[in-house]
Amino acid sequence: MDQFFEFFRRLTDTSDWPPRWLCGTWTDFHGWLYIVSDLTIWLAYMAIPLILIRFLLKKTGVPLTGVFWLFGAFILLCGLTHLIDALMFWWPAYRISALVRFMTGLVSIATVIALIRYFNEALGLRTSDEYSRELTLRQQAMQELARSNEELQQFAYVASHDLQSPLKTITNYLTLLEAKHGSHLDTDARKLISVSTAAADRMRSLINDLLAFSRVGNTVEFTPVDLNQVVADVIEEHQADIQATHATIRVEGTLPTLTAHQTDIHQLFQNLVSNALKYRRPATDPKVLIRVSDRGDRYHFMVSDNGIGIDLQYHDRIFQIFQRLHGRNEYSGTGIGLATVKKVIDIYGGRIWVESTPGTGSTFHFTLPKIIKTLQHYAQTDSLHSVG
Repeated sequence: MDQFFEFFRRLTDTSDWPPRWLCGTWTDFHGWLYIVSDLTIWLAYMAIPLILIRFLLKKTGVPLTGVFWLFGAFILLCGLTHLIDALMFWWPAYRISALVRFMTGLVSIATVIALIRYFNEALGLRTSDEYSRELTLRQQAMQELARSNEELQQFAYVASHDLQSPLKTITNYLTLLEAKHGSHLDTDARKLISVSTAAADRMRSLINDLLAFSRVGNTVEFTPVDLNQVVADVIEEHQADIQATHATIRVEGTLPTLTAHQTDIHQLFQNLVSNALKYRRPATDPKVLIRVSDRGDRYHFMVSDNGIGIDLQYHDRIFQIFQRLHGRNEYSGTGIGLATVKKVIDIYGGRIWVESTPGTGSTFHFTLPKIIKTLQHYAQTDSLHSVG
């Protein structure tokens, strides 16, 4: 142990050895060839870890970063041994040289262990050619899905038009029948006409909602959408309900502006506000609060109400299409509203969930990225590798 402590106590002491120039017989050519070679190797060894460090700082998500750092440290220490070898021609720091070499040995062993440990994982890393093939296949899949969505939208439009036409005919004939012969019909007959007309109206609303649902996310022409204006428009559209129920809708703070599709965002807030007004508690004035918080790369929105609330077992079911928790006699609707909301948020890369207490109210949480890109945007984006 005495030698150990003595070594570190005299770490920088060079009095025990002469400079390397004085050890043996060196010609100027031989000595400077040795020095220049060591300095050249040192400079190269210094450049390699600096490039690696810059790469790791610039490139996020690099796999096996620990191996990169170990390798960089190993190269740096190897270069340092060559620098000290060159300096020892004038400064015989043999103790420092021994310590640096020992540290180099430790780091080199750690690097070898890391390489062995991560060998199989490294084999699983894909090459640039493999990434190129995957990108090509993904782009082809996205383009195919975009075409499929466009065909589905066209089908939905044609189907809705073909369904709307006979419904309109039925409604018109029922109205005409009631207008011409209503005075000659008994109570049961008039009730049948009224029920049939109401059913036709519900079917028309259902078809319109389905058509709107099928169109969500199919438009790529994004523009800046001021959410403050969107909410103001939604409130204006519900003025009749707001006045009839003495409801209060409040926005806390200022909502952001997103680059998105105006109709999609409008449907999102329209359905959430409409539900908050619809599912109110008896003899209680509805209160709706809209808030937002900044979460770095996305916004977290909250739409709260003091309505009837939702039991925990239905928190997932309410976002499924055609799922209704109440009879049509209690609350009107087609069961598509929240499904449309979820579809908009899913397509935009966000997430939605609900926190609710039955008899107290609900808070719908949803997130939206600050930079929104849908499948159609990716399908239309030019790839580094063209698709044939």
